[in-house]
Amino acid sequence: IHGATGFTGKLISDYIYHHKDSRFIKWAISGRNLKKLKPISDKYNVALFKVDSFDIDSLNIITQKAKLIISVVGPYDIYGKKLVESCVNNNCHYLDITGETSFVHYIKNNYTKKAIDSKTILVSCCGFESIPPDIGTYYSTKHLEEEIIDIKCYMKTKGKISGGTWASFLNHFNSKKEKNRLNKKVSKKVKNKIIFYNKEFKKWALLFPDIDKHIISRSSKSIKGYAENMRFTKYMLFNSLFKIISLLIPILFISILAKFKLTRKWLESFIPSGTGPSEDKRAQHWFEYILVGTTKNQKITTIVKGGDPGYGETSKFIAEMGLAINLDYDKLNCKKGVLTPAECAGDIMLERLKGSGIEFSHKIFKA
Repeated sequence: IHGATGFTGKLISDYIYHHKDSRFIKWAISGRNLKKLKPISDKYNVALFKVDSFDIDSLNIITQKAKLIISVVGPYDIYGKKLVESCVNNNCHYLDITGETSFVHYIKNNYTKKAIDSKTILVSCCGFESIPPDIGTYYSTKHLEEEIIDIKCYMKTKGKISGGTWASFLNHFNSKKEKNRLNKKVSKKVKNKIIFYNKEFKKWALLFPDIDKHIISRSSKSIKGYAENMRFTKYMLFNSLFKIISLLIPILFISILAKFKLTRKWLESFIPSGTGPSEDKRAQHWFEYILVGTTKNQKITTIVKGGDPGYGETSKFIAEMGLAINLDYDKLNCKKGVLTPAECAGDIMLERLKGSGIEFSHKIFKA
């Protein structure tokens, strides 16, 4: 686990330590601060490695020793690139929880062929972005006889963010060129409503243009059960229009301030790196995805539910993905290349998530 001293890194360490499958693996932690690594190493009785994300030699030490690296060192655009290079060069599988479009674009463009040639698995977006919608859509295809043409994804959550997520969010506003280039490749000229009232759910829906569209688009091109040009659109649900406005206005100001180094540093100080919601707070958090898929003759509504989305469940998602690659390698859908979670381990992840408390349910109707 690289970045184990961060808020999410500690939660992943704790999840793996208490997992029933932990006896079948040997794991270790890494980071740049030995003083912070030592208490975690002692607590779980695991090895530690001092590693600098910008020092390829120190990165090579862990990627030469490990079969798989879980990286939680966002913003990935800043701290993550050399680790991916080291993993591919040393045939070490790689997972992260990024939602940074530019970083995902960077890996896909620069390491697809190298990962295939070296038989290395590289899977980004193994957290709340994008495990629930990707595996949820995959789940939907398994209950239909026809190809899914369109997916409308509606998200409801209650949660708070950590310092690392906040830093990645601010860094996102400096990656606009890469983001736009990527979206041009995967999006079609279909006009989606930005804000509308959903009569079925009796909620206001706001278009949520995150990395999930790209991930599901890639899954649809290599997994049976999706139409060739399947559409995916994601919305966030709100109880009132006022709540949407009260979200968008601060984001507008943040997007302007985050473009300048001085004001971005000031914004980062609001949620310092390594901090996050308490255990009591996380216990009150939850998420629910409603995925409405349509074929020529059918409609399926799939619901994916879980607890604290950003940290408790994100730690679970990426840990289960790592265990799937390590312990269920022979059953993987694909064992090399830059992959999506569903491309790599659709059935295995579905069963692992169900076994770890994530709820999947569905209803099928005539379209």
